[in-house]
Amino acid sequence: MRSVTTTPLDAWKENVVTFAPVGPAGLDAAPPLRIAGPPGPPLLGFGGCFNELGARALFRLPPEKRAPMLESLFGDSGCAFSFCRLPIGASDYALSWYSLADQPDDYALDHFSLARDRELLLPYVHAARAIRPDLRLFVSPWSPPAWMKEQHRYNGSRLRADPSIHATYADYLLRAVRAYRAEGLDIRQLHVQNEPNSDQKFPSCLWTGAQMRDFIRDHLGPRFAAAGESCEIWAGTLERGALQGWLPDQLESDSYHNWLHTILADPGARAYIKGAGYQWAGKGALPQTRAEWPDLPLIQTEGECGDGRNTWSYAFYVFDLMWWYFRHGCSAYVYWNMILPPGGESTWGWKQNSMITIDETTGAVTFNPEFHVIRHLAHFVRPGARVLPLIGARAGFTLAFENPDGGRVLALANPASSHAVIDTDLDFCRARLCLPQRSITTLVIP
Repeated sequence: MRSVTTTPLDAWKENVVTFAPVGPAGLDAAPPLRIAGPPGPPLLGFGGCFNELGARALFRLPPEKRAPMLESLFGDSGCAFSFCRLPIGASDYALSWYSLADQPDDYALDHFSLARDRELLLPYVHAARAIRPDLRLFVSPWSPPAWMKEQHRYNGSRLRADPSIHATYADYLLRAVRAYRAEGLDIRQLHVQNEPNSDQKFPSCLWTGAQMRDFIRDHLGPRFAAAGESCEIWAGTLERGALQGWLPDQLESDSYHNWLHTILADPGARAYIKGAGYQWAGKGALPQTRAEWPDLPLIQTEGECGDGRNTWSYAFYVFDLMWWYFRHGCSAYVYWNMILPPGGESTWGWKQNSMITIDETTGAVTFNPEFHVIRHLAHFVRPGARVLPLIGARAGFTLAFENPDGGRVLALANPASSHAVIDTDLDFCRARLCLPQRSITTLVIP
């Protein structure tokens, strides 16, 4: 048995495992931790999103310093990331606006090009694949080419209500998937639009659930099917569905009913959709989604980003996010910015957290708290693992997994400022555990 603990003062400390047996419980004792039901779906894995600002910071390091950063994210000694996200065109952490087909009115897509991606984004992915050759990816646009939109701009606006534009955009997305594959990338999923209900100052595009449904049913699905394309179409990445009664004017637009329910309730659209991806407030729709579509594959598509301060308090919140997504049947957890410069400020002025900070001037590297929290799960939990649902004392702070080889992983968070004691009644671990204050502990049981 292996045990590793991280606290704000001491990261990745290997522990000598000495467990005290659990004695008879008194009437007022908390119920021990135990398995609550059958395992969840097989996991696709953990990962992060490739973005230009992170790539620029990484490639400003000399090769001898760059290699350890990549190993820490994709290597077996680090997070062993195996399932990552790639933007189609500019994301909010691109260096500037762009798409893969910026020539106006190019309905034949004669000027489609990956030239911009070959500058930073694709070298970043290829560097990761040099360490993790079986790296799998899903792709999503933040915005269609501006000329395809009502207001001809990359932020906000909508896809023009023109069948020829819809057909061309379906061709554009197919072309993107195939162009990336021609670069050697393993593209498994296309998510139709990043955060389709958010009007942002950075690359974005507004859709309704009904518009996404119709686009998939009438254009994207038939185009992929006619081309024999194996990349799956997913309803994502959805950021709405939470019950937020304090925003009464948004109840209709934000509701689960008007998003995934509307998309999947249509048999024509449902025939092309292989799964759904949620992020941010979309996590609130997971219970309804799982109740209505119990066999639908689900993934978390983007980690919540913080404010650039990279605090331990936010890192414990990230553990809570992983708990929420995995306990509601998601099969992947994908972090947002793996690498950023100090402060984490985007091109459009939003400061965000990252797993690793690289100072582009001095070359100094900092492994932030969220790196350690993610590593405590991603390092040990293999693709194909299954979540073991738990009940009992501190089940709300604990995740359990069974790896494909039969080994078990138990990840326990203690965000409190005092130590915590937990009794476990698991077939692979019956003991009393003491968790240090402000800590993450992972137990690995062969």
